[in-house]
Amino acid sequence: MNPELTEKIAAKYAKGVESGDVHFSQSDCKKLKDPKTGAQYMVTHAPSLLKKPERGDKETKNRNPFAEPEPELTVCDDLYDLGKYKLLLNKFPVVPEHLLLVTREFKPQISALDPTDLLTSYRLLQDLDDDDEQIRNLVFYNCGAPSGSSQDHKHMQVLRWPQKFVAFQDRLCSGKDHFIPDMRTEPLQDAKLSFAHFVVPLPEDEETVDEDLLAMTFVSLLQRTLTFFQDWSNEHPELQTGYNVLLTRQWMCLVPRSSSKSSELDIGFNATGYAGLVLVKHEDVWNKILEDPHVVDRMMLECGFPNTAGTSANEYNY
Repeated sequence: MNPELTEKIAAKYAKGVESGDVHFSQSDCKKLKDPKTGAQYMVTHAPSLLKKPERGDKETKNRNPFAEPEPELTVCDDLYDLGKYKLLLNKFPVVPEHLLLVTREFKPQISALDPTDLLTSYRLLQDLDDDDEQIRNLVFYNCGAPSGSSQDHKHMQVLRWPQKFVAFQDRLCSGKDHFIPDMRTEPLQDAKLSFAHFVVPLPEDEETVDEDLLAMTFVSLLQRTLTFFQDWSNEHPELQTGYNVLLTRQWMCLVPRSSSKSSELDIGFNATGYAGLVLVKHEDVWNKILEDPHVVDRMMLECGFPNTAGTSANEYNY
């Protein structure tokens, strides 16, 4: 943990909320368990987000808020003095101190994470997490339109993990050592879940985590993720490439995406949904999920691709 950075973030956030530059959304939260898959969900109902501008709205269509971000939202203009990243506050957070790690120069949100993106994200997790206080964070990246991305300027996001919440990735990686997937060794998948996802545990010894290790892990997961778009291109030529990246100090996960929104219920998902953190704007959707938590798994499949657990890499054309 880096107290200097965490205190700077907390002070900037408190000042932003007080001045009205940060619009914190009041919400209700419920922890649910899918009786069929055993997956935990933290479902958050935030109706005030209906007022938040979305991708495609007139006021956001030709505007890049990251080109010249508001000073009131800027935590660091040059994070770690690399000359590459700004650290900003999310203007419309549902969770306090929701952060954006934004490239200083414009890069498209459809580009893959590079080794520096990965190592900077991991370093930020090290600075923000506090094991003694059980404070844990998630870095996520929504790549491409189907992923639920809202801006075209490349940015990762950092979200505080709910206390005592166990994602399926945590269960999958519990007690497992780090490995690089190859032709003989598949990434981890939970066979009970309907949707494809690829997970690898990261080393407990954080001194061994460097650019090369993170990049090799990422590329091995990305190769499998992109296979879905090759396989489905004939059947669905209109399909755009999109995927979610989720990173904690404990694991890395990639999820291929076919759509950003469900047709079963009026709800969209970005990467956080595939960690079990489900954000709901409409009350009728909130009520339906409370009545039947398994509907989340169905919608995750609709917005993703079928689970390939038990299938070797060469069987799905790796």
